[in-house]
Parts: sequence; C-alpha cells; structure tokens
Amino acid sequence: MVYWLVRKGRGQGLLQHVQAPTESLPESEFTSILVPMKLGAIGEEMIATAVKLARDRGALVEALYVIRVPLDQALEAELDEQEEAAAASLAEARLLGADNGVEVQVETVRARSIGDAIVGEAKRRGNDLIVVGSAPRWRRQSRFFSPTVEYVLRKAPCEVLVVAFPEGVMEEDGHEG
Repeated sequence: MVYWLVRKGRGQGLLQHVQAPTESLPESEFTSILVPMKLGAIGEEMIATAVKLARDRGALVEALYVIRVPLDQALEAELDEQEEAAAASLAEARLLGADNGVEVQVETVRARSIGDAIVGEAKRRGNDLIVVGSAPRWRRQSRFFSPTVEYVLRKAPCEVLVVAFPEGVMEEDGHEG
C-alpha cells in the first residue's frame, strides 16, 4: 500500500519502469587530505587510502597523530610511550607517501579530545577531506562508529571519508579511533 501511495504521489504508475539517471556524479576535488593516524591495520588502511586519493588527484596528505592527554595530567606532561608511537606511525606514513610519489606532511599534537583536535586541525589547515577509520568492534556495541568518528562526522568543516571493515575482516588493536 505504501509503495502504491509513493508511486501515485510521484505521478508514476504502479508497475511503471523507472530508470536511473544517466549523468555521473561530480568527482570531488581534493588538494589537502587530513589523516588522523592510529596504530594497527585500520590506521595503515586509512593512510594507504589517503595516499592513493592524493596520488590520483595531485593532493597533499597531512598525517596527524593526536596524543590524548588525560585530564589529571598537564598537556605538556612526559608521555614517552605515546611520543614513540606517534613518531613510528608518522614515519610509516612518510615512507608510504614517498613510495607512491605523494608528499606527506606530519605533525603530532596533544589534546584532551581526539575528535576535537581532528576537527580543529582540519579547520586551521583548510583541509578538503578527512580520512578516518571505523573498527568492527563498535558495531558489536550497537554503534556503527566510535565516539571520535561520530564527533568528526558531525563537526567536520569538510568532507569525511570513513574507512570501515566488515565484522571478522580485521581485529581491533585497542587504539580508540
């Protein structure tokens, strides 16, 4: 009944064949792609996706590692383990870019909220696209995306591309994102 009402409201017959539009969607242009880095397979796929898009479109990739500082510590507190993880992750991003002829600029920032830092950096830099990743574990918790990805999707000043994987394809490595 609902199908019939919708078809009638559009002035179409109940069994009338409908064709998809023949024009293609406009292709987005990106000059600057922000990739918030994270450890593990999803992080690697995020940077690989950004590098491929940048290579195909002649864009710049900006790899950002956000070190989340707990509220009970000063923003300048020594966090050697996180600093080492950031350096390793950003070095891998640079190497992947170099292997594909893409410039990858890297930066580490400290913040209380990863999502807020990503959105703030995208605004400050004027990025055209943010590439984020979504782990399957969030879907097991009745959410499709992590709180960080949801925040970026709601607040981003530009387009957002979510790299997501089906259940069982990748196991989460424990880093929020």
